[in-house]
Amino acid sequence: MRLVTGIFESNVDEKGRFLLPSRMRQALDTKVLYVLPGFDENHLMLMTPSYFEDRFSQAVLSSDDAMFSEDKRSLIRRLLSPAIEIELDSAGRINIPLKMREEYGILNKSQVTLLGVGYAVEVWNSETYAEILKKEENKETLSELAGKLIAGGK
Repeated sequence: MRLVTGIFESNVDEKGRFLLPSRMRQALDTKVLYVLPGFDENHLMLMTPSYFEDRFSQAVLSSDDAMFSEDKRSLIRRLLSPAIEIELDSAGRINIPLKMREEYGILNKSQVTLLGVGYAVEVWNSETYAEILKKEENKETLSELAGKLIAGGK
């Protein structure tokens, strides 16, 4: 899998499907993806099976005491348990299950914003994403964020 980058808009049709842009499909290089909740809890993430199974889920489950930690069990329930495999159709469209789409505001005949974030594709209701961008305008500059990251901050 190559790095997945780019920001795209896609329309959700009357059957709940939306097109994954060809550039993202090429970077992901698979017809099967995992869909799971995003970390910010107001979007979804799409990951390749190999990344999800070999790296992502292992990072969540990696410690020997995962089953004995309340926080880790909660993370597993909220992040890994809802994850499901979905297939792209022959036209490159995705159909996320209705319950999951409704929970994240991805409704029929709405618009989604797709963000390539390196290891995954974030799927946002476009209105929600626009609100997030407005909130982030008043936060740190890119330079400040990069400085924090390099310095080991959060």
